[in-house]
Amino acid sequence: MSSPLDAADRCECGGPRLESEASVPLAGFSRELRLATDVQRFRFSYPLRDVPLPVHVVFSASERRAEVKAGDLKAYPVEGVASACEAKRRWIEWWRRGRAGSFTAPRRSGRHPPPAVAAS
Repeated sequence: MSSPLDAADRCECGGPRLESEASVPLAGFSRELRLATDVQRFRFSYPLRDVPLPVHVVFSASERRAEVKAGDLKAYPVEGVASACEAKRRWIEWWRRGRAGSFTAPRRSGRHPPPAVAAS
């Protein structure tokens, strides 16, 4: 059973706190946002189909926009946000609204042979 997080370990939106990153893999994020003078980078862990994966947030306060990206999924743009935490919260809401049903994790290896059928 998991223990509740202390208030100091929680984000303003109620979830686990964002972790600041000095550098993240920026492939998949827009060039304009990556080059913003005040760009900030964060990450948090979120279960996609019951597998916790790192989710990256690239945020610019001056542009009031962010992009949120998990794994090989396309970056989700978030406009009119005041904080990276707000972008995270909106991404989680978007994910829960229906994207979770359409997500299929890519296979790490080739196709497995079909299971053997016992002769009767």
